[in-house]
Amino acid sequence: MEALKGIDVILLYRLLSKSSEGPAWKMAFQTEHENGLTRESEATVTKDGNVHTLSPVEYDFSATSIVAKGDTHVNEMKKALLDGEIVEIWEINKAENGIGEDADKYKATYYQAYVSEFTPNATAEDNVELSLAFAVNGVGQEGYATLSEDQAKVIQYTFKDTVSETV
Repeated sequence: MEALKGIDVILLYRLLSKSSEGPAWKMAFQTEHENGLTRESEATVTKDGNVHTLSPVEYDFSATSIVAKGDTHVNEMKKALLDGEIVEIWEINKAENGIGEDADKYKATYYQAYVSEFTPNATAEDNVELSLAFAVNGVGQEGYATLSEDQAKVIQYTFKDTVSETV
């Protein structure tokens, strides 16, 4: 057994309203994200002991990235917060490949959420950091997601040979 590394779990985003216009994208320089689940319960005291009523699942979902110069997706996320647009989020585990018909995909969880917090932090000595928080609708759905070569390039540049490239 091997420990799962944080670098292998990434987030891809897309505005739900643009789902037919293009693929999901990755915010460059993701540093961390958290995705906690909670469920409140309320106890009713009965003569036979407590009876609990569960509330719906709630997510504590946040992400932090260092802002890349010229990254238009930063403004897209800000606009999503201001306009109340739903954002699609894929939490992709690059360490777990799919099987069968999903062999070329990775294990993922899909969410639909609102951007509930958009906080850039610009200090004098560090890179500009962007913190995002999300209000998730419903419950995330498990499945397998495609990670294209273009999406992967944002994650890390790929090896290039020393010969001239053909266009």
